[in-house]
Amino acid sequence: MHWLLMRTRRTLALLGHEYPPSYLLIAYAGYGLTVITAAADRIVHGPTGTEWLAIFAAVAAGFTPMTGVCHKRHMWKPMLTIMTSVTVGLFWIVPVQADAAALLLVISVTMSSAVALLRENIFDVAVLLGVLGAGVATERVEQGWLIAAMICFGVAVGRLLQAQLLLLRRERQARASQAILDRAGMAREIHDVVAHSLSIVLLNVTGARRALQQDADTDEALAALKDAEAQGRAAMTDVRRTIELLRTDGESELAQPGLADLDALVNTFRRAGTSVAYGARPFAEELTSATELAIFRIVQESLSNASRHAPGTLIEVTIGPALDGILIVVVNDIPDDARRHPGGSGLGGMRSRTELLGGHLTAGRHGNRWRIEAFIPIPDTAADAGYGDVVTERHDTHAATDG
Repeated sequence: MHWLLMRTRRTLALLGHEYPPSYLLIAYAGYGLTVITAAADRIVHGPTGTEWLAIFAAVAAGFTPMTGVCHKRHMWKPMLTIMTSVTVGLFWIVPVQADAAALLLVISVTMSSAVALLRENIFDVAVLLGVLGAGVATERVEQGWLIAAMICFGVAVGRLLQAQLLLLRRERQARASQAILDRAGMAREIHDVVAHSLSIVLLNVTGARRALQQDADTDEALAALKDAEAQGRAAMTDVRRTIELLRTDGESELAQPGLADLDALVNTFRRAGTSVAYGARPFAEELTSATELAIFRIVQESLSNASRHAPGTLIEVTIGPALDGILIVVVNDIPDDARRHPGGSGLGGMRSRTELLGGHLTAGRHGNRWRIEAFIPIPDTAADAGYGDVVTERHDTHAATDG
């Protein structure tokens, strides 16, 4: 039994299909039982010497596909059809009433249809119907039309089994792809939370160090350290909240950051010593939580990158409605001594967030400035203001800051 099970698994592997071994074992059992029944019917009627030879040869041919003597992937299916034809032909040398041998044609075509390509299936059906036609012509088969109908039914059953298997395979592939997307989303969310928090902590620690080194202003250094401590505790809370969000299925009751949190986000960078000019225009309609989260994360990551790679420069952030969408622009000067930094996972995460919502993001040098521009569409919504209005407000905010 163990040998048969291992042989069955090997046959299924050769065929490239993922049926449970029990499927093929049941088919083999039905096929073998039919061969034995057809042989027993003839033995009961007392065959002669040559008829005994035909019966033994038919049994041997019938069991040949089950032995797995053919280990080539594309030979098992035609071999099953050919050996079935040989088996039935040998049995018909010894005719009997109510012959079970014709049922081998039905079982064989059902088994091959479950694993065969369409062109292979056409070959199998043509060969087996030809054998059936020969049996009807030689009066070895009664009610040939019924056997022909059963062959067609067997083809339908086999093709349905194969279609079901393909659907299950696609479902598993879709689940695997979704798992990859989920892991990517987890990595992106954790990166955004941790990178932002660490950037603020480092900025505050750097400010405290400079205050102590330059003028021994302990009050300013103490304030910076307190801010770093508070930001570190907030980071731990954010990480726990993010992990909890990722553990839950569907929408979580825990609040996610959005547009209302942008002012607090900008103020954390300002308190850490980064100059930020921030301007935002209101939207005519309420945005979805996914869109607000994407805007928040894009601004958060852009501020973190700018403060890390271009410290001391003014960062200009503008958010507002554009034609059928939302436009986020973050611009900062590039210091003369700034080194080129390869694009990391932060930029890729921002682009991924934007594209998941149907938008696009560009990032790169514009003269001596670094510019990130993200557009997120709003379906069936016409914006009240264009990009020109947002840019004007941004310059006003910038002027006010410089003043």
